[in-house]
Amino acid sequence: MSTVGIVCEYNPFHKGHLYQIEQAKKLTEADHVVCFMSGNFLQRGIPALADKFTRAEAAIKCGVDVIFEIPFVYSTSSARDYATAAVTMMDMSGAIDFISFGAETDDLVLLSQIADIVENEPPQVSDSIRRSVASGMTYGAARATAIEDYLQKKDIVRNNPSNSSSSVSKSNISSVMSSPNNILAIEYLAALKRIKSKIKPVIIKRIISDYNSNEAVHDICSASAIRSLLRNSDIKTIERHVPKECYCILDTNYRKTFPVFEDHLSSLLAAARLLYGRYDLSPSISSFSEIVDMDRDLYNRMSKIDSDMSFSDTAKTIKSRNYTLTHIQRALLHYVMQLTKTDYDTYKSNGWIYYLRLIGLNTRAGGIVKQIKKNSYIPVITRAPEAASVLSTVGKSMFGYDIKSTAIYNSLIYSAYGTKLKNEYEHTIPVITD
Repeated sequence: MSTVGIVCEYNPFHKGHLYQIEQAKKLTEADHVVCFMSGNFLQRGIPALADKFTRAEAAIKCGVDVIFEIPFVYSTSSARDYATAAVTMMDMSGAIDFISFGAETDDLVLLSQIADIVENEPPQVSDSIRRSVASGMTYGAARATAIEDYLQKKDIVRNNPSNSSSSVSKSNISSVMSSPNNILAIEYLAALKRIKSKIKPVIIKRIISDYNSNEAVHDICSASAIRSLLRNSDIKTIERHVPKECYCILDTNYRKTFPVFEDHLSSLLAAARLLYGRYDLSPSISSFSEIVDMDRDLYNRMSKIDSDMSFSDTAKTIKSRNYTLTHIQRALLHYVMQLTKTDYDTYKSNGWIYYLRLIGLNTRAGGIVKQIKKNSYIPVITRAPEAASVLSTVGKSMFGYDIKSTAIYNSLIYSAYGTKLKNEYEHTIPVITD
């Protein structure tokens, strides 16, 4: 029995995701698909369109066998930490043979070469990045340029590529490293190397639509395009872009618990700024310096603007060339959550992952779940109340952020639609029978 793992957000699940699952099973001949999915908040520092249990149910009905939740502290982190956490979860499960991910290029040799440099950054690459950033270039562009130059000088990349699969034109590397999916692919490969995992990578080349494209002219389009349709129109406009099973679930929940957007966080951000901000005459260090992704500069920028400004406008207003918009959104979310650097560093330094939280299951996959429970190096949690008796002190602390993030997400839904969702301790996982 072989198993392929997929790291995902499914925000929402669409026909491109269905294609990836089908291709992953075809290429690996795997018997089961196990997904490691972000919870109620995502890497861009914003809430998911639908709650994690709804998204898990949709994915299970569309062919996924088992879904585990990526802990909040990592699902809202940098690409490097997000990838490291997800790959570590797969490795610790003791039951994943392959990891499949989408990318704009399926050149595994090239991506692996870049991953080698990312993981063990040569001094000349580091020096080049520092010089470029000092001259005004963004970190991402500086890193791409430095890696381009390094690979060319090592004669790994040629300006006039041969027929070798490991050769690509220098001008293409900037394009490769500007794609969010390629960046994550590189980080997955780097993580596999870092933890010396035996899991084998399998790339599924993306078709038709780029990750951030807002075009929705084909049945298969990006999640960004689908979110744009939902933001500007109604649910009928996304019907052709998502599998029927997924559409039925989303349609049932439309304007009851879904969709949720970043500006649904606005009132909580305003409240956090009042509670922890400039009106506190004796602020604790958690006001800014102890918050993950926050620093004095960002905090000072935030303090100077209207506290009643929306979440998205706040992020755009305090943006500067030193920070990506995604970084700022994560900082604002972590400010609301009061996710501290002390906690975050403790989690990473003590092993990264302390539990596998099951949030979706197809009954046909009972065997793989039993195998994971038997082989896993860490506890498998099927119900939130189990955590208290099976987790270490550090694990309980991390799980606490998952509980808190769900409570906050549920409050967003209640505020937007007047619908009260079950809390973590009341909720049971979606179990689907074919």
